[in-house]
Amino acid sequence: MSGIGLALWMVLVPAPDCVRAAGEALAHGQVEGAARRGEACFRAGGHPQGLLLASQAWLQAGRMAHARLAAQRYLALRTAQDKTARNVAELVSASAVRESGTVHLAVDPTVAPDEPLTVTATREGEGEALTLRARWDELREGGAATLVLDPGRWVVTIARPGFVDARLEVTSAKGQVTTLAADMTRTPRTAGVTLDERRRRRSWAIAAPLIGGAGIVSGAAVTAVSLRGCGSVLKDMSCGSDASVAGCRRPMAIWTERGGGGAAALGLGAGVLVAGLTGLARDEGVRRRLWTAEAIAGGAVAGAGVATLAYGTTYFVTVNAAEAWVGEAVERGEVLYMTGFGLVGAGLGLAATAAGGLVADALQHRRGRRAAAWQFVGGALRF
Repeated sequence: MSGIGLALWMVLVPAPDCVRAAGEALAHGQVEGAARRGEACFRAGGHPQGLLLASQAWLQAGRMAHARLAAQRYLALRTAQDKTARNVAELVSASAVRESGTVHLAVDPTVAPDEPLTVTATREGEGEALTLRARWDELREGGAATLVLDPGRWVVTIARPGFVDARLEVTSAKGQVTTLAADMTRTPRTAGVTLDERRRRRSWAIAAPLIGGAGIVSGAAVTAVSLRGCGSVLKDMSCGSDASVAGCRRPMAIWTERGGGGAAALGLGAGVLVAGLTGLARDEGVRRRLWTAEAIAGGAVAGAGVATLAYGTTYFVTVNAAEAWVGEAVERGEVLYMTGFGLVGAGLGLAATAAGGLVADALQHRRGRRAAAWQFVGGALRF
């Protein structure tokens, strides 16, 4: 122990003020205070000497788990290249291992290399003084996560984004090697509603009725006026088999075209409203399945609308231009024409809104992963 202390003092000679203060606390026997000051010095200024001093202080305090973790953190730093200092850290780590038990952690599903997991180990009956917290990547050794714990009964908690926390109990003994397996369960998607989720649902609740309702109301109004205009033309006594172009044929074509535009707006509004209301579903899985089905159905409806519109247009133009003008046939062509436009509008509104919802959910997931990464970085700065 004295050899380690001497080597440590030699390494810390050109140290920052906060490290020197921690070293003075250690010299006066305030070992735990020195350890915490050293770790705080590293967190605040990134001074590697703070970790090195903390590892020595924890070792003197008999906190083997903390001593080894601080030493391993020091050895993992790219800036810690001083050979003497690294030898000190390796000696501290080896000394802590000899006096502790080793616990290997196995997690299912398998942890990805960049996944932000946090492991917290608390020794029962000792309160906060013996609480150890580390990131998963800090514990990986030879492809496996390894904890070195002081002798005693510990509770190990594994926190993983998207999963329910795993809580494991283990009794550590000097020289003992134990394996803990955690079968982690995914967090139910319906459990809890985040602020972002509430905002998203409120946006859908406002946008769907406004946009869809506006399309339905305006489209219905234009369609109704157009149908009334067509009806007036058909009731004209001069619109018989020899109907004139100016009196019957052209007005009928104009009103039918307007009716087609109104039917398209009506269908578009209905499609937007239906797919928009799907956005109110709380369960993300249900929401995505419904939107996928609606996008497919919208495409099919739009395709049927295009076919109906093509047939209705040809039919209407033919009967409206026929030498023998028959009102019933022209009216039938008008209905086919408007129906085709309505189906195209409904299909496009349904498919476009559903696809937009799927994209919005995907972007929300990407932002969620980015936020989790930032939380991981924040945890790294706090250890």
